[in-house]
Amino acid sequence: MRQLFILVLIAFTIVSCGVQKQLQKAYVGKPVSILKEKFGYPKTILERNNGDVYVFEEVKNLKSTEISQGKLTLDPMVSPMVQKTMRYYFTVKDSIIVKAKMEEEYER
Repeated sequence: MRQLFILVLIAFTIVSCGVQKQLQKAYVGKPVSILKEKFGYPKTILERNNGDVYVFEEVKNLKSTEISQGKLTLDPMVSPMVQKTMRYYFTVKDSIIVKAKMEEEYER
């Protein structure tokens, strides 16, 4: 019984502390004007049956870096430079955010 409780507690912590859940807590139920303050103007607005979907993009260039192997080597491993694109999807109905979702994409 105790092991089951610990397992449920760990699962609950993982689900409630995820990025998607934090995004939902921060924006769902709030007005659309909050999005313009944080993200600026949307890249695209999609019209759906259950509301409009506002799409925002943030692009970051991540520099290459040396990967530590914990030992001295003559040929160090270096991670490549990548471009990280974060897309935020907010479903808006009657000027109130009802759903929030984020996805990340990495491109060399």
